[in-house]
Amino acid sequence: MPHECPHCGRVFSCHTALRNHIKTHGSRIDRILEEIAEESNQQANEEGVEQHDQIESDIVMNYEDQELVNVEEMDIEDDIEEEEEEEEVEEEEEEEEVEEEELEEEEVEEEEEEEELEEELEEELEEEELEELIDDDVQVRFSFKHISKSVAE
Repeated sequence: MPHECPHCGRVFSCHTALRNHIKTHGSRIDRILEEIAEESNQQANEEGVEQHDQIESDIVMNYEDQELVNVEEMDIEDDIEEEEEEEEVEEEEEEEEVEEEELEEEEVEEEEEEEELEEELEEELEEEELEELIDDDVQVRFSFKHISKSVAE
């Protein structure tokens, strides 16, 4: 049958072993030391609870602060994205304006080229008409001379 120490709860198989063990608890100094140890353990536990509560409170505050920081970062990121989108839209608009200006310049150049071609064609036609008129005149003169000779003979 096991024998348990009433002071510390240690179990012994022999009654005599328990009796010898109890003698170690018997000194008054040991009891005072045990009380001091228990008090310090209790104090440490209480301080630990307070520290735990403080740490938990700090964690909650840090979490809330971090949430605020995250929200601010998200706002900043949103602002940056909006600015980038606005810049892209402005760049696209500028590109479109440049393209439109280039198209207008090309159209003006094409119109000028067409006008030049028309002028060249008109000049060529005038030259051809003039040559035809000269040829006709030469033929008429030749025919007139030939008729005049025929009539004179």
